[in-house]
Amino acid sequence: MAALSVACRSSAFLACLWQKNSVLAGWFLSALIPFLFYLWLPGLLPENGSDKEEIFLTLVSGAVCLWLFRLTPNFVPAMLVTMLCVLLNVAPRETVMLGFSSDVLFLVLGMFLFAALISVSGLTRRVAIWLVLRLPDNRYTQPLLLFCIGTFLSGLIPSPLGRSAMMTPLAIDLSRLSDDPARQATLQVCALQGGFLLCTVFLTGNPLNFVMLGFLDPQVQFYFQWANWLKSTLVVGVVLISFFMLWLFWRCRSEQGISRDERDFLHTEYHKLGPLNNREIGAILSMTALILAILTMSVHHISLAWVTMFIALALFLFSGLDTEDMRRHVDWPTLIFIAAIVAWGPVIQHLQLDQIITQNLQWLGELFVDNPLTGFLALALVVFVIRLLFPGAPTFVILMSVLISVSEGTAISPWVLGFGLLLLSESFILPHQHGVSSQVESELTNAGMMTSQMRRTFLTSNIWFTLARIIALCVTLPYWISLALI
Repeated sequence: MAALSVACRSSAFLACLWQKNSVLAGWFLSALIPFLFYLWLPGLLPENGSDKEEIFLTLVSGAVCLWLFRLTPNFVPAMLVTMLCVLLNVAPRETVMLGFSSDVLFLVLGMFLFAALISVSGLTRRVAIWLVLRLPDNRYTQPLLLFCIGTFLSGLIPSPLGRSAMMTPLAIDLSRLSDDPARQATLQVCALQGGFLLCTVFLTGNPLNFVMLGFLDPQVQFYFQWANWLKSTLVVGVVLISFFMLWLFWRCRSEQGISRDERDFLHTEYHKLGPLNNREIGAILSMTALILAILTMSVHHISLAWVTMFIALALFLFSGLDTEDMRRHVDWPTLIFIAAIVAWGPVIQHLQLDQIITQNLQWLGELFVDNPLTGFLALALVVFVIRLLFPGAPTFVILMSVLISVSEGTAISPWVLGFGLLLLSESFILPHQHGVSSQVESELTNAGMMTSQMRRTFLTSNIWFTLARIIALCVTLPYWISLALI
């Protein structure tokens, strides 16, 4: 008993010491781990390679440490990697800075401007109050509605970041109508997953879906258009929605709806809003123009990024937004983070690190030949490890080249391997692993709502939905066998 008491006291002392010095310990580990990583790398990389690969991977490991210990905002480590890659001549400047001229950056900026107009016009608050007053008064209605709106947009707007920029202001306004932190966290997770969970189920839900099709031969590309893509991913969608409903029912089991006094207050607030003002009308017209432009892309063939930017800039011409609105409502840290991260893929290809990874993952082919289920479970583990270091897009591009060569020696359709990789690559647990999560966290921080309970809820839900993707992939294998894809 005495030994147990001493052990408990020692553990409590160490826990207290760690809590008080967690920042110092984080900086120490963030310096130590990249140094050890740099010493360990020469044994893993080819002897005929240059030291640039070692430098880049060391810089990335340092950035991951800074993200894990939350020592700086997310964009700071990403920009440090970019700057040091230029200063140390790891790759050509135009390659390292490629993200700052990519379509993704301008698409997200345009979506931020749309979200700014919707927010400053008061339209999101009007819609939020209207939904609370008109929908049935129970604990499940609002979270489920946010998820359904995001799911609808997944079939329409081919950008998870763009959907998140539109959904987050509405979720924030709905959250502010409740004083319960748990309820606020539930609404934010539902908004996030609504615009993201099913992004691989719809062909138009994610730009990487089209990238994956680009790896396949023309005949397969022709077959897997919108309808056949949805038919082939139907079981995955059902399983993911089932996991979401289980999470929602468990999460809302003890939450309370809006009280009678709160509803009376909201009735008064809604009448105070009066008729639609000019900015709200402008927001509705702008959204209508954007939707029409998306639906007619097959006619005008203009990139969504430039359509979005053109409509967004027109808001300034008609005084829908001003420079102060742009300063306050555009999430510049997230834009910098996205621009810096996008260039990691081209840098990896320039350093030929993708070929090194491909050579060391040929054993995956043997697993898929013997047993597809074992192969996908092994692939899930590989993706999880790589995603700790690299974002989803570079991870997907690197591993897709591996799986294309694997499919040639198996009876599995290359689309099945590509979709499985796509589904697993979109999983994330920590905010720095995906631009959508980083964007939502940044906006919640600016709104003063990123509490410790909010962080825990995001973390546990991310783990739950990562598990859901793995199970959905395994459950769908018999369905793909019935479709002769395996």
